[in-house]
Amino acid sequence: MIRLRTTFHIPALALLITACASKPEPAAVQAPPASPEKPAYKKPVRMNGRGKVSSITLEQFFTLHQSDKVMVFDARPAFFYNLGHIPGAINLPAKNCDESIHHREAEIKAALAAGKTLVTYCTSTTCPDARTLAIHLSGFGHPASVFSGGWNEWKDAGMPTE
Repeated sequence: MIRLRTTFHIPALALLITACASKPEPAAVQAPPASPEKPAYKKPVRMNGRGKVSSITLEQFFTLHQSDKVMVFDARPAFFYNLGHIPGAINLPAKNCDESIHHREAEIKAALAAGKTLVTYCTSTTCPDARTLAIHLSGFGHPASVFSGGWNEWKDAGMPTE
């Protein structure tokens, strides 16, 4: 007579039990997240009509500001704009600014036709938002100047604020 040994090792038994256990039902398949909404406008393609991006000093900016020859854009988020800004500045945060530029297109064109300079600023020299906004304005074909000293330089120089 042949005798079979039926001794199992505990790890092997655990492996056998998990392999035979019923598997949980897979979770319901969810639809992929909706893609972000496309803007209601189509940004114009500018081949050779890209606007020039330049920089402007505090003195140059102040002179233009005092003679009302400037359209000023504050590229900071609305929270900081509401705490204080350069008089007459329009809040146009750099993040997702294309739609806002599109909505102000007529106003921007009128300012340029009147000989005004578009100037962007943000917090300070370390803030990239003013240059980002100027590049986006340039993409719409508008020349823009960056006041890199920003809000901090304006305020520290004792200039008027709102």
